[in-house]
Amino acid sequence: MMLGHRSNDAVITICQNNVAKSIEITGVNKAGEDLLGYSVQDLTGKPLFQILPPRIATMLKEYVEYESDANDVGQVLSKVQSFSTIDHSGRESGYRLKVVRTESTGSSISFNLVLQDKTGLRKNEALRKAIQDNFRGHEVLDPDTGLPDRYSLTKDIELMGYYNNKSDLRSCFGIMQLDHYDELLSQYGRPACHNIVKHIALLSRNSLRPDDVVGVISYKRVGILLLDTSIESARMAVNRLRWQIAANPFLLPDKTSVGLSVSISFSRIGGRVSDKSVMDNCENALEVLGASAVNVLTEVDDTDRRHEELKHGQ
Repeated sequence: MMLGHRSNDAVITICQNNVAKSIEITGVNKAGEDLLGYSVQDLTGKPLFQILPPRIATMLKEYVEYESDANDVGQVLSKVQSFSTIDHSGRESGYRLKVVRTESTGSSISFNLVLQDKTGLRKNEALRKAIQDNFRGHEVLDPDTGLPDRYSLTKDIELMGYYNNKSDLRSCFGIMQLDHYDELLSQYGRPACHNIVKHIALLSRNSLRPDDVVGVISYKRVGILLLDTSIESARMAVNRLRWQIAANPFLLPDKTSVGLSVSISFSRIGGRVSDKSVMDNCENALEVLGASAVNVLTEVDDTDRRHEELKHGQ
């Protein structure tokens, strides 16, 4: 599954309006501006057809059905064999396209069109393979989960700090802390709590991308390293994990269902914070929140460790 998008992907946000029977551009990130040669002001409110070659524009006009439960722009674009765009100079360039439906409100549907340069993809794939090889070189696995331990995660963060400085790769790190640990320990015992943390770790591992790293930090904390991910995309990824864990209770051997929640602190790797301090800062943020904090998402700012708390239900 794709949680957010990679930091150097071009992203064009579009809206399909079934009443107006239109498909308009509503936003473009910086990478998209660079790719297309237009500013976000130039494109906002303009028809998507303005940046598409005739063959794709014609396909949309013929097959998009401006009705509920019908072919929408996302479904049509996902069937395009060779996607390309027309930049400001009139040049056509091909990209790998991912279409992400973001929201639907009344008669409008919004999508993110994620464009990945094919040449850049090959370079990124080679870089990610080198990173994975380096990860394995210092990897120490937790014997119970088979996932990297605290030492491995610390080394992974340091390595990603090096690659962040050498390339445009961006990465983030987060810690998930099991809420109500003392109560769970008192009620179910240490072996059950150990298996609950294992459950959270493996659920996270299965939910994230293959390149991302999930490891066990302590008896109640799981670490996640998100490769090639902006802080905005990291927020989306960890928030989705938070709700996935809440939606997947742990089953005890007697089939008792134990509802779970986690609090998460996360930070980008790099910036003004030493790479060796990233894990400590995330742990300190959780300590500051204290045991009374439940189901909280906290971003650790790289200058003043500003906390943004998103409580349950917000």
